Amino acid sequence: MLNILLIEDEHINRITLQKLIEHAGYQVDAVDTGTKGMEAINQKKWDVVLTDLRLPGADGLEILDEVKRISPETQVLIMTAFATVENALSALKKGAFDYLTKPFDPEELFHHLERIKGIKELSAENQALKASLAELKVAPDLIGKSQVMQELFDKVKMVADSEHTVLIEGASGTGKEKIANAVQSLSLRKGEPFIKINCSALSESLFESEMFGHEKGAFTGAVKRSLGRFERAKGGTIFLDDIDDLSLRLQTKLLRVIQEGEIERVGGADVIKVDVRLIAATKVDLKILVKSGKFREDLFYRLNVIKLLIPTLNQRRTDIPLLSHYFLSKANPEKQLSPDLQNYLADQEWPGNVRELEHLILQMSIFSRQDLIDLSDLPESYRNQDSTGQQKDDSNASLTMRIQMFEADILSKCMQTHGDNQQKVADALGIPRTTLRSKLMKHGMLDL
Repeated sequence: MLNILLIEDEHINRITLQKLIEHAGYQVDAVDTGTKGMEAINQKKWDVVLTDLRLPGADGLEILDEVKRISPETQVLIMTAFATVENALSALKKGAFDYLTKPFDPEELFHHLERIKGIKELSAENQALKASLAELKVAPDLIGKSQVMQELFDKVKMVADSEHTVLIEGASGTGKEKIANAVQSLSLRKGEPFIKINCSALSESLFESEMFGHEKGAFTGAVKRSLGRFERAKGGTIFLDDIDDLSLRLQTKLLRVIQEGEIERVGGADVIKVDVRLIAATKVDLKILVKSGKFREDLFYRLNVIKLLIPTLNQRRTDIPLLSHYFLSKANPEKQLSPDLQNYLADQEWPGNVRELEHLILQMSIFSRQDLIDLSDLPESYRNQDSTGQQKDDSNASLTMRIQMFEADILSKCMQTHGDNQQKVADALGIPRTTLRSKLMKHGMLDL
């Protein structure tokens, strides 16, 4: 229930409004001067101050200033005659919620009060989510209150202090790198180097040089000795993302590192001991690749000592409000998500998982002109989806929208076909890899 202060100097209007508002189920206190209104504002906290613009003692603008000074969360509604609408507009610029032009329909007032009630409930929900964020984070950017995520967080804490290899498995966009970050930040090696490399982003020769280093003259352009990442990570941790894209030859070399704790630089003969912990991530089940001969069985067992399986966003739907609030608080803490939009987000299928949700929230926070982000702020591609994420058959869709929808569909299917390997997708589509990355980012399929 809203707690309302009514400030109106005209006796009949004040009595009539007070009875109407009370009859609608709100609690109202009424005063007849601006001076009394100032006193009431300083004595008690109000949800809404409904005030006339012209008052004896202190006018509506002075009251607005006082409310915003001592209670910024209190909403102020200004009542004004036609002759002072210009002043009412200036009140909006100073932070008034809205204004009513006398004489007004009571339903117009009740509409504003219902909006304020909704915002108050939303603010309370946001405060609860903010409190939950403080309690539920196992790491700065790792969030979840669902049972499946709480179980995962418990496992992360349990395995962090061990020296064993960790294999993180999860679909694209589920947050594998964030889990790796959490393992590292909670481990005994947290103060040592933490080096990351994406196995699908480098060619085989470049990957080998980057990981193991090379000697001077090992290949054209090798003008001096270069230490590889295994050497630079001494005493720390190496994170190999998309390890399912590693070639069989490189798998053999990696197996030696895990088994023997030693490497040889490209073009060199010296055996070099290395002390690193290995965390690997895969977007596919490596057992399937083992069966098809694309992944070494012995390496799989070496990697699969400790396995952390990350659920899809659809398997942790209760986390969607929490994640949405977190992403919005990072992008624009002044904005909020409407209840209708939150219900929409909870009903979607999210083929791009948490990454897709984050991109959508970021887009809406940038392009929404209002503090309350609503369904109207959804990108066109989402407004033309049903709850399963499939595009609706919309004969009124513009040519541009249809092209964007068609492009997004092709990219999604091609990424699935090639296991999210960007180079293979770019080759299949006949476009440069940089162009592919740009398109994937545009459609929310890749981090910015």
